[in-house]
Formats: sequence, C-alpha cells, structure tokens
Amino acid sequence: MDILIIAVLILVGLLLVIIELFLLPGVTIAGISALLFFGGAVYYAFGISSAAGIISAMISVAVCIVGVLAFMRSRVMNKISLDASINSVVPTSVPQDIAPGDKGVTLSRLNPMGRVMVNGHELEGRAREAFLDENTAIEVERVENTVVIVKKREE
Repeated sequence: MDILIIAVLILVGLLLVIIELFLLPGVTIAGISALLFFGGAVYYAFGISSAAGIISAMISVAVCIVGVLAFMRSRVMNKISLDASINSVVPTSVPQDIAPGDKGVTLSRLNPMGRVMVNGHELEGRAREAFLDENTAIEVERVENTVVIVKKREE
C-alpha cells in the first residue's frame, strides 16, 4: 500500500509538471503543487526507511525527465504546437552604388527610421538628428550594412 501511495503522488506530480511546462507557463500553482507532490512522495518514503526515500527521490527525478521527454515526442504535442513557418526574407544589405553624398528623397516620415529613395533604390533610412517629413530632400551621410544615415539637404 505504501508503494501505491508513493507512485500516485509521483504520477500526480508528473502530471502537474507537464501542465506547468506546456499549458501554464511561468511559476503557477501547478508548478508549486508539483513540487509539493514530489516532496510529499519523498517525505512519505523517508518515513518508511532512508533507502526508500533516496530511491523515491531518484525515481521522481527520472520519472519527471522521462515523462516530459515522452510528452514532447508524443502526437499530443504535435496537435498543440505551432508549426507555421515564415518564408519571407528581409533585404539586409544596401546596394553598392549608394555612397555618402548621394541625394534622394524621403518616401515616408523618418521618425527617426523610415523609407527613402536614393539612386532609384527604395531603402531603409535613419535621420541623423531631426525628424524628417515625407518628400523631404535628403543627402546620404553614411552607409551602414542595412540602413543609410541621412540628413536634410541644404539647398
């Protein structure tokens, strides 16, 4: 009868760990309750003998690890997990023909980031110091890997 009580406490603890990890992320009542159930099983086993308590603690850890891994590989996990993929690509580099001193125009408000048109290329631009409105004449001040730093062109 003692082994049945310890086994039930460990299995309830495992169920609460799975609920905590996959349904209620964060530290919630399920996680705290799982610790209490595992602790209760080990405490009850130590009441029988110290060898039973140590064995119960090792079995609790093993059951927890194996149970979580088995749940992750089960078809239940496939039904509740997100399996969508993103196929779009963001352009990451500025064309080679853009250089400091090139002139262009803002396509959107640079607040401080926005879209600019320089040498026929629509790019991501960043205003150096001030916000720039749409259709403002600009000059490229510096070219970085993914963005051009621009300033308002003085005419």
